[in-house]
Amino acid sequence: MYTKELKHEFARAEKAGSGFLDETIKELEKLRIEIDISRYLKWSGELGVGFTPLLEIPEEVNPYARKGIPIFYKPEFLNYGGSGKGRPVSFMLYYYMKKGVLNSIKTISTAGFGNFMRALTELLPLINPTITPKAYMGQILLEENPNLVNHLRDKGAIIEACNDGYCPTSDMDRGKAISKAFIEDQLSPTVLMLDQHAAYKPFDGLLNAAGYFHGLVPEILYQTRGMKNLYYLNGEGTRGSLLGTATGLKKTRPDIKIIGLRQQEDGHIFGLRSKTQLGKSKSLGRSEELCDDVYEISDKEAYSTMISLWKVGIPATPSGGSYIAGALRLAGELKGRRGNIVTMVFDSLEFYENILSWWMPRILGSKSGFEFFNCLKAKALQERTAHIRRLKEGGNELYNSMTVNDFSIESKKLGDI
Repeated sequence: MYTKELKHEFARAEKAGSGFLDETIKELEKLRIEIDISRYLKWSGELGVGFTPLLEIPEEVNPYARKGIPIFYKPEFLNYGGSGKGRPVSFMLYYYMKKGVLNSIKTISTAGFGNFMRALTELLPLINPTITPKAYMGQILLEENPNLVNHLRDKGAIIEACNDGYCPTSDMDRGKAISKAFIEDQLSPTVLMLDQHAAYKPFDGLLNAAGYFHGLVPEILYQTRGMKNLYYLNGEGTRGSLLGTATGLKKTRPDIKIIGLRQQEDGHIFGLRSKTQLGKSKSLGRSEELCDDVYEISDKEAYSTMISLWKVGIPATPSGGSYIAGALRLAGELKGRRGNIVTMVFDSLEFYENILSWWMPRILGSKSGFEFFNCLKAKALQERTAHIRRLKEGGNELYNSMTVNDFSIESKKLGDI
């Protein structure tokens, strides 16, 4: 059920055929010439990034499981840095390290708040502790989430406030964060901006997507081998995860259905963006060419589903709630047809106490369910610590199995799935 605004875009996409998909695959595959992907995956695993399990949402949350429509999720909050952003951050750092760029760099900056900056701040000391992470963030987020701000500063990050909204944009009227980061990158030879939004450095957008294409996709393909009628849902933020996963999955399994997720206007999901925010990017239409449908998720859907996940012990944030809310909507629309739905719980809630305390009463009418927060916060940290330890000690079953069986994005074996 396409939204009215998207009909023109999808009609154009159908007319264009698979041109954008083929073009994107070629660009992502070209990176193999510059870096050894197998060595990158081993390196990232040793850092504690990747090789997360595929888990099923319990029936208490997904009643459609009884009708043959299970919902599976990748707990990406297990990655070092607490979210799926560990994948693109580690890929970007590895690429620039292998190209020798980091040798003369003293500061690595980015524009944005939350998962990307947290992953950068926590991963960078493992790679080069002499480089300082720096973030340009919207003032409103600094005020609403001091817990995360203090954590980043305690880890050595420099934070500079800008008059942006919740999401950075390349719109010059309010795109101060991205503009300032880029100007500093251009003026100082010792500063490297990681432009996850690809507003001024399109190649960084490709590296963002590559972290998912070369890392996340092979895992999903391996874990879903044998599954028929497969659906995959992914949020639209910087579009790196959507572009990378959709391209990789469509390359090997053209039968898969891709659903994009975005938040409604003036939403507070923190991880998804609205049509207005997405519309500031020239890549919006092209990214959505890879989607078979796009859902808009409301704050109430996301937060209500988040609380449902908390009650069964899943430490989701509003973005995780939105991913599962979208999956439940899709399951309902299948109307008796069987299918396997795969998505993510993208990040954990350790640094969401301030922002959830502010927005839960305004969105849900109360803080009912918040009594689970501290318990789930501790659980997320415990589970991530155990996951990282297994990776570093060679006890991660997914990593070992994929390595032995040579399942990678370019492996011919994936064509037999």
